[in-house]
Amino acid sequence: MFRDRKPKGFFYLEHRTVDSQNNIITDVHITPGNINDVDPYLERLDYQIEKFSFDTKYVGLDAGYFTAPICKGLEERKIQGAVAYRLGPHEKGKYTKNKFQYIEEWDVYACPNSRFLEYKTTTRQGYKEYVSNKEHCDICEHRDKCLVGKNDFRTIRRHVWEEHKEKVKRFVRSDVGKKIYKRRKETVERSFADPKELHGLRYCRLRGISKVREQSYMTAVAQNIKKIANMLSQSDFTYLNHTLSVKLAKYLNINFIFHIMSKPTMKIVGLSLI
Repeated sequence: MFRDRKPKGFFYLEHRTVDSQNNIITDVHITPGNINDVDPYLERLDYQIEKFSFDTKYVGLDAGYFTAPICKGLEERKIQGAVAYRLGPHEKGKYTKNKFQYIEEWDVYACPNSRFLEYKTTTRQGYKEYVSNKEHCDICEHRDKCLVGKNDFRTIRRHVWEEHKEKVKRFVRSDVGKKIYKRRKETVERSFADPKELHGLRYCRLRGISKVREQSYMTAVAQNIKKIANMLSQSDFTYLNHTLSVKLAKYLNINFIFHIMSKPTMKIVGLSLI
């Protein structure tokens, strides 16, 4: 595994989903460390919705999942994503893509000097390239801050599904989007921290992905049992989500008596990596 701010070596990744209301683990998926974060996401989301009959309205994800296929996949499933985003790779001190405005009607980008970057080609990876006019760049007052390296023109890349990313970006800036993403940090990050510190999940006990999967499953079951037991010990059970709890109890072969709530709902918020 080779990742920024992560140790290098042979690792497994645990992809985990928790619910937004009670922070109960609803899915654990193990992959080798060289698997990209986004690869199993939509498949695992569909698996949970089908298995537990979740009525999922929103998901909260970190910036590693802010990709065009993920944003498009969520929109196709009529699920609103609250996904963090970051600036792409760029040279320090140079204008980023955010300095250029896309004009949909003309399919061009406008630069800070009000000149247009016109469409040139589409790569095999699905990125449309927009290129500036070299003659305009030669006399532009922003040349030193705009052009990168030895290039004498500027190129902007836009994915063919970029509009889906822009919708997600607008939502996460809204009050509702900020609230959902904040809740993600309060749930899934805590769900990862506890097994590392309290359940020995920082290291694999045995070799092989099947044995690592068993360790992760048992750890998740222990966390859920503690969480549910703590909820049932309270004097007021009304905040325990009935739909989620019944489904999980059936899945784990645990029998509880639950307080039935009217019109129960379920919202998945958060999937991250260990």
